[in-house]
This record gives sequence, C-alpha cells and structure tokens, in this order.
Amino acid sequence: MDQSKLPTPHNNFFQYALSHPAAARNLIEMHLPADLVQILDLDSLELQKDSFVDDELRDSYSDMLYSIRLSGQDLSGQDGEPVEGQVYLLLEHKSQSDPMTCFQLLRYIVRIWEQRLRKGQSLCPVFPLVIYHGQEAWSAPVRLEELIGGPDVLFEHGVRMAYPVVDIGQIPDELLATDPFLQSVLGLLKYSRKRNFEDKLEIFLRCLLEIGTAELQTEHLDAVLVYVSTVSPSIPMETLAMTIQKIFPTQIEPGSIADEYMKKGRLEGIQEGRQEGRQEGKQEGLKEGLKEGQIQLIQTLQEILGLPVSDASTFHDRSLDQLQAITTELRQQVRERN
Repeated sequence: MDQSKLPTPHNNFFQYALSHPAAARNLIEMHLPADLVQILDLDSLELQKDSFVDDELRDSYSDMLYSIRLSGQDLSGQDGEPVEGQVYLLLEHKSQSDPMTCFQLLRYIVRIWEQRLRKGQSLCPVFPLVIYHGQEAWSAPVRLEELIGGPDVLFEHGVRMAYPVVDIGQIPDELLATDPFLQSVLGLLKYSRKRNFEDKLEIFLRCLLEIGTAELQTEHLDAVLVYVSTVSPSIPMETLAMTIQKIFPTQIEPGSIADEYMKKGRLEGIQEGRQEGRQEGKQEGLKEGLKEGQIQLIQTLQEILGLPVSDASTFHDRSLDQLQAITTELRQQVRERN
C-alpha cells in the first residue's frame, strides 16, 4: 500500500476502501433500498475509472461511480416494454453536512449523461448514495425542492431529485456492514473524530483478521494505519505498535507499513523512558526512565513471541541490568523463530 494513495484522510480512505468490489457490494446490500437491490445483478458490479468532480475541487470532494446491470428478471418500463441495460451507482462521501450536496450530485449526474451521449450511448438511470460520518446528524436538504424552496406546485412540472444518506453515526456498529473490511472502514470513519476513538481502534482492527488472503490483509492494514495516524496523530506510536502486535502477532510482513510502525513504536518506548530520565535531572531519574522503557520493550517482545505479557509491576524490583538480560534472551528467541 503506497502512502501517496492516501494524501488526504477521509475522502481518500473512503475511495480506497470502496474501490474494492466486495466492500462496495456489501455497502449496496446493506444500505440501498431493498426494492432497488432486488432488481440489480450484483455480480455485474464494476468500478468506473471516470470522475466527475472539477479538478479544483478534487481535494474537497470525491465521487465513485459503479456500473451494474439490471437482474435477469422481467422488468417493464413505463411503456410496458421489457427493460434491460445498465444502471450507475454514484457513491459520494461526506464528513460534513453540506447544504449544496443535492445540487452537487445533480451536476455529477448530468455530466455522466453528457459523457454517455458523447460516446453514442443512451441515457441510463443514475442512483446517488451519500455516505456521511459527521459528528452531528445529517441536516442538509435531501430533495431539490428543499434546497430551492417554494410551493410544491412549482416542482410538479419541473426537475425533481432526491438522494438517500447513510449516516453511519446513527447506525449501530453491528449493522454497519457484514464484510469485515467495510465494517472496519465504516467503524473507523464513524469514530475518527470522537474521544473514544483509541478505545474503538482495537475492535475495528480485529475485523481485518477475517479477511481471506494474507496479502490483502496486509494491504488493508497498511491503509488503515496510514488513515489512523493521519486523523489521530495524538495516539502514541508505541501504543499503536503494541496494539498491532497484540492483534497480528505473526501476520506482519517485513517492509510493510505495519512493520515500520512496530519498529518506530518500540524505539519510541525506549526514547520516552530516556527522556523521562533526563527531565528528572538526576541519575536516579535517568535509571527509572530507562527501566520504564526497558519494561515496555520486554512486554512488546513477549507479545511478538505469543507469550503471556507480564504486568509492569512484576519488574519494578529488577535492576536495569537484569531487565537488559531478559530483553537479550527474548530477542534471541525472536531471532530463532524468524
């Protein structure tokens, strides 16, 4: 997973996740109206490479377009003739309740139709879906009539449009998704700006354990870590590293982003202990700081080896030399295992 693929946190994490057909399919199954899902051939779901966002707005807006065919069942149009063909699903992510969303989506839809006409293709249905993870409930107009205002009679013979919103902040965690990766992504988006984000992190990281292949698991984990470190830089690297090792004791690929986080986290633990010692300004303070860092390193090595992690209090009576000897022994076990 190239970090440059996630230059901005929320939009690009969403785009990365929903570029995987399994996640997009589960989003459709879980959150589109049931009567619409029934007439779609989900096996035909295909991501379109085109984007209909103005270049100057690329950092602020995102759109993802999927094509999907209607199912093989008999469907009739207004003239009674069978309906066959393509439908577009326009997925739009929002982290704020944007009052102009309805107009923005309408512009995207018109551009999609214009492109099809330029290619000699007929117009086809475009179904928009907004995925929102703001701190407050969605409050922007969801119908064009609400945005423009005026008596209903004005819109009876004019352009009308409405769109559904998946407000993940209002959905129980267990109902966000059944696909483990999508559940992880939507959960992280849901809590990314809440105070209990660090408490929820382990829960949604564990979802990745259910992903089929080790290669895909590593790629998704790397993407998640880039997102987490970007939106919540206050989480200590050491804490993040220990959480990764606790959940994925044997799955970390050498050279992966997760591997780099592990290395930095261990180093941070030692450096923090040394820094605490220097701030004391006394030799005793230095020793205590070093001991704390050494204890944290021992606990990390124990997790790597799959051993029971000792409580820090069990080491308080040990000297620094004794702690270093334990660390040396554990390091040797790690090398032998590798």
